[in-house]
Amino acid sequence: MARIGIITCANCTQDANCAAVVCLGDLRKRRGFFERYPKDEPLDLVGLISCAGCPTLAAAEKILRRVKAIADFKVHALHLSYCMTAVCPFVHKYQEVIKENFPGLEIVPGTHKPGPLPEFRRGVKELLCQTLAGTQTMADMIRGTIKTPQE
Repeated sequence: MARIGIITCANCTQDANCAAVVCLGDLRKRRGFFERYPKDEPLDLVGLISCAGCPTLAAAEKILRRVKAIADFKVHALHLSYCMTAVCPFVHKYQEVIKENFPGLEIVPGTHKPGPLPEFRRGVKELLCQTLAGTQTMADMIRGTIKTPQE
């Protein structure tokens, strides 16, 4: 049985109200980056955490505390959500720090198959920079009801 964890972007989960619906759906259906696990073996989602937010001087320590919260439960792999791989400018630093401190933990760069990256990035930017806070959410973007500005 594969024991996995998922780490999501704090900005997307907390500010854009993403509930990791697509990530969890692909996990259940063994699509995207979850295709790697044999369909005839159980897949155990041990935990779902968000990153520590955009780095400050304590970012490395903060991300490690969050990862430790699930690594202590014998997680085999930590999946970085699509939002982490698509929009996080610090994802490589986070991966480096996690690998250094949890050498037995496999880091998988993704959850679901990526959609068109430029459109996703524009959509996330629009969600995070709304002038009327809380009017649109990640669910609205997933459903295609957000009109993103053209660059």
